Amino acid sequence: MIRRANKDDWKGISRVHVDCMHSAYQGVLPAATLDKFTYIDREKRWQNDLPNSIRGGTMNYVAVDKNGEIVGFALAGTMRDPRLRIKYTGEIYGIYVHPEAQGQGFGKKLFESVTEHLVSHHHTSIALWTFNEHSSCNFFEHLGGINVYEKTNVITGKELEECAYGWDDLQDITCNIEVQD
Repeated sequence: MIRRANKDDWKGISRVHVDCMHSAYQGVLPAATLDKFTYIDREKRWQNDLPNSIRGGTMNYVAVDKNGEIVGFALAGTMRDPRLRIKYTGEIYGIYVHPEAQGQGFGKKLFESVTEHLVSHHHTSIALWTFNEHSSCNFFEHLGGINVYEKTNVITGKELEECAYGWDDLQDITCNIEVQD
């Protein structure tokens, strides 16, 4: 099930965030960066930030398994990057699915949910950033994303190549999901 996040979801979101970062970015991000992703740190940040990310033009959704546990989340809102803002008005800030829950359709449902939210706020195109040649690239290409921009970013002294995936027309994305409030 996919639903809008509420202010009490901070602990489950934190767990997914930390576990995903350590699983997906081992060997990609510097160890010093990954070391900062701890349960304590993320819990403090999400407990503080979640109330602001569940209202207005920004929205956070969670994926919940049959036991009621949060196994994924996605966050989206207005495009922040000035290079992409010319063409893309909406941005998916992140889609995270716990490593043990990947491959079960949660990521696609989260993508559809944040896309529907952005359409409801009159966004007609979206983009997101990921690392070049990361496994997430295949996922975004499968969802119809096109690599539209690349940049180099330095994170904790390590030079990393990033790419933006874009969807030019959100009307082309079929969203057949019922989101519960």
